[in-house]
Amino acid sequence: MILTPYKLQIPDSRRALSGFLKTAWLSSLVLTLVGCNSLMTPASHPPASDSSIGQSVTELGPKTGAYYLDPHQGLLDLADHALKRQHLTQPEATSALTYFNLILISDPDHQAARAGLKTIIDQYLEWALRAIEAANYAKANQFLERAARVNPKSSDITAMADRLRRKREEGRLTEILPAWLLAARRETLKSTADDAQVNTYLRNLAQKIESLNAKIIIYSFNDAEGRWLYQQLNANTVHRLRGTLKIDRPSRIEMHFKSNPSTMLD
Repeated sequence: MILTPYKLQIPDSRRALSGFLKTAWLSSLVLTLVGCNSLMTPASHPPASDSSIGQSVTELGPKTGAYYLDPHQGLLDLADHALKRQHLTQPEATSALTYFNLILISDPDHQAARAGLKTIIDQYLEWALRAIEAANYAKANQFLERAARVNPKSSDITAMADRLRRKREEGRLTEILPAWLLAARRETLKSTADDAQVNTYLRNLAQKIESLNAKIIIYSFNDAEGRWLYQQLNANTVHRLRGTLKIDRPSRIEMHFKSNPSTMLD
């Protein structure tokens, strides 16, 4: 009996097992690669929910750090409004000075408030200078007094006050009337020489007043003496004298004018 050769299937089983192992290995590799890929997802693509949170933090952070709210901003606004209306120290209740001082009470080093006080002083000094140049010395002095309310120790105010003093001295001359002139008037002397002396003196004085285009203040012992002096001076000028009468001693004529008399002869 001839046996038909039997082909063992072991090689086929090995092939099947090999295919199975190969498939399993490939599957494992794919899963591994997928897992690695998920772990390697770029950080620039976070989930939608995280993205919105991160964006919110990014936007709010800089704004909170960059914006500084001055706790005195309300008073600063009121002070600025008062400055624009030129309510520097008056009326006191709603003046820029009052608002700035309220800030400095709680914060003595507040830079904006201190700068505001300097602004007030500078404005008064500007007005004082204009008044000085216009020979309005009373107004200039008023501006300096108000500036001194802000800072009485300011060197700028002291300098402007000195300028005012020098300007007033330049624009004022005082003539002390001689005793013999007043005696002549009181005693009504009839001497021709005395009359000529009185007339010459008053005429020269009147011409000086007119050459300076001055306003005069007559200080006299009494009202009658002052009126007599004014009549005598006015009679010796081309234009009517501008003057006022005051009771004071010694009797004198005070001349106020704009020109500097330093080059004029007495």
